[in-house]
Amino acid sequence: MNTIKIDKFFRGMVANNGLSGIETENTIFSFLAAANRSYYGVSCEISLSKDNEYIVTGCDSLLKYGMLNLDIPSFTYNELKKFSLVDRKTGHLNEFMFIPKLADYLAICKAYRKFMFIKIKDHLEPDKISGFDQFLKDHDITENYSLISENKKQLQILRKLFPGQALYYHARLVDDDALDYCQKHSINLYVDHHKLKREYIMSMHLVGLKVITGIVNEKDTAEKMIKYDVDFLFTNILE
Repeated sequence: MNTIKIDKFFRGMVANNGLSGIETENTIFSFLAAANRSYYGVSCEISLSKDNEYIVTGCDSLLKYGMLNLDIPSFTYNELKKFSLVDRKTGHLNEFMFIPKLADYLAICKAYRKFMFIKIKDHLEPDKISGFDQFLKDHDITENYSLISENKKQLQILRKLFPGQALYYHARLVDDDALDYCQKHSINLYVDHHKLKREYIMSMHLVGLKVITGIVNEKDTAEKMIKYDVDFLFTNILE
């Protein structure tokens, strides 16, 4: 299985949670698969383990990985690492596939020179991300990353921690209020492709802000979004 090539060159293609159309999402396998292709960036989703380790997962339960309905945040990282995940390619458990630490994702992206788009889970309380700036510094990450959240309280904390860094508001509802919020706080916009209108992009670009759209897995839709002049496009399989 391979990626689906679009007919238009676009620098802003981002592998959503790694190359998740082929490999199990948010795993080292998916990040390496994306890193070895032409993507500008690779995204991930982060949460916290019971012992406050930043981990990479978009799920609160192991059920999505084809396992029992076990609550991921209730386990320490060493416990989580013992749970083998289902390999998307085979449909079977793979003993080498497990929930990685955020540090693993950072190391891969840095080694392969991929821009990092880090999506922060909505349920993380502000105090849980209050030291996130220092965490990145401790892992020698000072550039080539952006942070994404749909939680405005999180974004307030992140703006204080990262005053000069590109932040993105994942707006579930795109209206004048959402655009005003972004423009007032100098926060970029992430919007699902079926809610995106060209005038939203123009409005953001006029004030020097950027727009991400996702998740796009159809060639025609991707090329339409590119014509709209989006800055970045998240995809599971297109390249």
